[in-house]
Amino acid sequence: MVIGATTEPALLAEIESIAARPSGGSTIQSDAAAELVARYGLASTIELALLALPVAGAIARPAISGYRVAAVGIEAETGDLLLGGNLEFPPSELSTTIHAEGFVAIRARNRGRTLATLALPKAHSCAHCRQTLSEGAAADGLTLVDLEGNSLTLADLYPWPFRPAALGVTGDTAGRVSWPNLAFVAPPPPPEIAAALLEAGSRAHAPYSGAPSAVVLRTADGLVHATGCVESVAFNPSFSALQTALVEVIAARQEPAEILDAWLGAADGGPVDPEPGFRALLRALAPGASAHVARWRLG
Repeated sequence: MVIGATTEPALLAEIESIAARPSGGSTIQSDAAAELVARYGLASTIELALLALPVAGAIARPAISGYRVAAVGIEAETGDLLLGGNLEFPPSELSTTIHAEGFVAIRARNRGRTLATLALPKAHSCAHCRQTLSEGAAADGLTLVDLEGNSLTLADLYPWPFRPAALGVTGDTAGRVSWPNLAFVAPPPPPEIAAALLEAGSRAHAPYSGAPSAVVLRTADGLVHATGCVESVAFNPSFSALQTALVEVIAARQEPAEILDAWLGAADGGPVDPEPGFRALLRALAPGASAHVARWRLG
């Protein structure tokens, strides 16, 4: 299916209206997607995902490159559409960049779900993104489609992948509790922050360092985002817990500068320490935010 350059403005306006709802998180629920498909006479939800790419592209924050990339994922478990774009975070390092494919993959993971389909302007994701997508245990079932009519598996793009099994590790699995016995080293954070950190940390994907970390962010409008780190078998690209939380901030159509408080939960004496990067990136994006670090042991 080749999607033309002209898309009915009314459809784009409806997609934006749904995705921009404060509680929507740049998501189009499956029932709303089905209604749009029927009303506009589309062939499938996949066609809707491709048509939604201009709206997803508006989420992108390419503050350094000016190169805007869009991606729309379809969740395997729900059929919901997740919209995302690439994020660049000046004046921090280039290594904090999140690509559009990574944005959508992180969003699905944060929701405890997996991607069945990833819609892109062109299905030739960079090597960084191919490695990112390969970390998931469900990567073999992912299909990438684009505006030029291509429908490819990840294996088509990355036929000789470096996967977690190479290091004897099971791929990242949505919703899996890998660290159920985290316990804070005194003094612990406030109870509500502690609970959110422990929940997010328990689901962190940190099999290579053995040092799970999580971040809780509170924004000016009262929203709280709690997410864990996602390591890669290649080590780089790995995503810090602050990066995965920033994806949720942007998906909620908020600005990083709106962050009021940030808490990092990190391993006490682990082989990697996310605290310096956490403080540096937070200071660059939200210099007025309060930063707190709580240490935990694995139990």
